[in-house]
Amino acid sequence: MKIAILVILSLSLVFATKFSSKYHTTAELNEELESLSRSCSFLSLSNASDSPLIKEVNINSNQNKKYRAYILFGEHPRELISPESGIHFLNDLCFEKTDPKNKQILDDFELRLILNANPLSRQKVEGGEYCLRENENGVDINRNYDAHWEKVQDDVRQVTSGPNPFSEPETRAVRDSLKSFNPDIFLTVHSGTLGMFTPHAYSTDAAEQNEEKMMDILNDISGKYCPSCDVGVASQAIGYLAPGSCVDYAYDELKIRYSFAFEIYHGSINLEEQLKSRTHSSFLQLTGQQQQSAKNKKFEHNKNHSCFLQTSSKYDMSKEECFDYFNPDSSQYDWYVQNWTEAYQEMLLKLVQEEK
Repeated sequence: MKIAILVILSLSLVFATKFSSKYHTTAELNEELESLSRSCSFLSLSNASDSPLIKEVNINSNQNKKYRAYILFGEHPRELISPESGIHFLNDLCFEKTDPKNKQILDDFELRLILNANPLSRQKVEGGEYCLRENENGVDINRNYDAHWEKVQDDVRQVTSGPNPFSEPETRAVRDSLKSFNPDIFLTVHSGTLGMFTPHAYSTDAAEQNEEKMMDILNDISGKYCPSCDVGVASQAIGYLAPGSCVDYAYDELKIRYSFAFEIYHGSINLEEQLKSRTHSSFLQLTGQQQQSAKNKKFEHNKNHSCFLQTSSKYDMSKEECFDYFNPDSSQYDWYVQNWTEAYQEMLLKLVQEEK
């Protein structure tokens, strides 16, 4: 009995150490948002939902904005790096507002962000349940939007869609927040692979409108910040159909012309090393057949961990393996949140260029 208790305590200590090294708890995220709202005159907070408590961040330095941007983080709680990149993006806007990129963003955009879209399950992840994907009701909230929704019950792979569209308080909160804001651009941020996707997730059809402009933005960003990213139509990139996703809801139902999903971390690919060495240049020199072979290998590895269809079960990996697969460790943390903050900035600035 004593040995068993010691093993449990040791594992708990490992998990706590891994989590606390860099990552915020839900309470700490909310505290930092409150602090930012006091420090930044252009940042305000409201509740997108009271139960569960989901904070909504609004950024508007003046009333004469040409564009509105909406960024959603933390739909899947085990993807801790998603909200972490969001809080870094906000800190950069607030404390580096004279930076040319941030200045242009603040001049041109009104922004709304939800930093932690699945707070109750995130708190379970903070307690060591590092493989948890669903919400408190066992529903994958990225299958619960009223966009080509289909009823799916799969507790092992954690892709249960819920009893009906918008059955979950989290998706209702995002729906109402999005509809009241009416943005020009929508982005949802995940981890578990590397990708930058456009609609559609529910079918293999590309977006009917604005696909070329969306792809121009993604191709530019991927070249600078994620050369390993699969870029293109979500369903084609992941190899599956994923009905009921937020990116399809934003594009098809709310008619948000620029709608994207980013996957920002893959536990088996060192993006930092790749960008620093620029080894992807050798990939560009391969023959067409070699390129396709390399892409196929990467696709086979990446597709199992997409935000749209999680084919790996929650029993495939240990808790610690889950943490490492979806999130960078403390030595990589600062680089990843900075890299993706710059990518989010670039996305917004590229939209302005595309719309000129």
